[in-house]
Amino acid sequence: MSDTLPSPIEKNLYDDEISISELLMKLWAKRGLIVFLPLVLAGLTVAGLLLTKANSPERLSYYIELSGLKDNAYPNGTAFSPQDLLNPQVVAELSNRFPISDEAVIGKSVQVAYGSPLSEGVLTEYRAALSANSKASPEEIALINERYQQRINDAAQRGIRIEIDYAGLGLSKSQGSELAYALPQVWNEVFSRQFRIFLDTGIAGLPRIEGNINLATTLGALEAELQLTSLIEGIDILKADARFRSLQAEGVSPGDLGHKVADFQRLYFNPIYAGAFESEKESGLSAIYRRDLLLEILEIEASLAELNDRITAITELQRTNTSSNTGRSEINGGSSQVQIEGDALNQLVTLSRTASLAEYLQSSFDKRAELIERKAGINTRLQKMGGDGDGDGDGDGNRLLSDDFIATAAEKFVGIKQVYGALLVKAQETARAEVPSLYQVSTQVQGDKLLQRRDFLFIALALALGGMLAVIAALLWPRASA
Repeated sequence: MSDTLPSPIEKNLYDDEISISELLMKLWAKRGLIVFLPLVLAGLTVAGLLLTKANSPERLSYYIELSGLKDNAYPNGTAFSPQDLLNPQVVAELSNRFPISDEAVIGKSVQVAYGSPLSEGVLTEYRAALSANSKASPEEIALINERYQQRINDAAQRGIRIEIDYAGLGLSKSQGSELAYALPQVWNEVFSRQFRIFLDTGIAGLPRIEGNINLATTLGALEAELQLTSLIEGIDILKADARFRSLQAEGVSPGDLGHKVADFQRLYFNPIYAGAFESEKESGLSAIYRRDLLLEILEIEASLAELNDRITAITELQRTNTSSNTGRSEINGGSSQVQIEGDALNQLVTLSRTASLAEYLQSSFDKRAELIERKAGINTRLQKMGGDGDGDGDGDGNRLLSDDFIATAAEKFVGIKQVYGALLVKAQETARAEVPSLYQVSTQVQGDKLLQRRDFLFIALALALGGMLAVIAALLWPRASA
């Protein structure tokens, strides 16, 4: 059987076929280009990223964990904010410790916000959940967002992220690191020392009860009354707090001191107070004081009258709403489904208004009870003072009491104030020892990395692009003539 030659058409088809071996030979011949071009593009990408980093602010990051706060509040109940770390007194203390000429620069170059390394893990889990449910319905996506939002917030609010642009502050990197460590320390010191955050706000707001008082005069009796009011308020706060209830000063606890004050008032102060206003001719001070008390009673009575009118109006309005709702329900009893649904909406709105009125009514009752109690206390004081008091005597109203009695009362009063002051000091020391620090170190100070994780993605893309361009160039490279 003889071989036949290919036809012209078959010959053209053979010529158009691509030879794999020929392509490989071309690529191997240009292997230098294929290796060199991707490396050049990757190198240019790295250089561009580094140039961008060089022009960006030089920052340090530092995480601390909040350990002395509860429900975003200090131990004394005052609300906490991350910006407390940049309080003017904290900033002033930092500027004294570090070579920073302008305090305003600290506020611009130091950023403080809620943040924690744990929140990054929760965010990663949240993104994975969204990716796994990419085809979920909007309702399911909303449920995922709701479930993770609270976790993200809780994780973030467990700590504080501090970012410092040390170049903007004119500091070196080591000085910036020291500043990052010092910032929460200074915040803890300033707020503990100057703002007394470890002490109950009620106790912290009470004035110191000091100084000797002449109980033989009307003025002394009035001053002693004011001091006793503050003292009783402080004792009540100490007794209400479980941390201070068992404290003792000179063997006396807050509960014991409360009994001593009650005995002092009944046996000594009440007779002295009444005697100060029982003289035949009172001083102008006592008359003015009695007049102020009477004016205060008139003011309370006016407020009570307004509250009574308000309570009556609210009660009538509630009764009217109840009657109208009952009548509407009877009328709509045989109505269509649409009418029933509309009436249900109206009832819902009415119930909401009724609840608001009930809350407002309760607050009005509480306010009225407070005013009635205050009026009763003023009336008690007026009864102890006795008479109308329009004289202009010398103010020595305790001539019916012996000097020894008044001296003994003054001595006992001084002793009570000393014990009370010692209890306040011990309460503050106890609170400080209970929460010695408001934070714990979470991470070491870290600077920005030269290349972040996303930067390596750009480098990989540059390598891939360079490889593709090199292969295309090698295939299109003209053959060398023989």
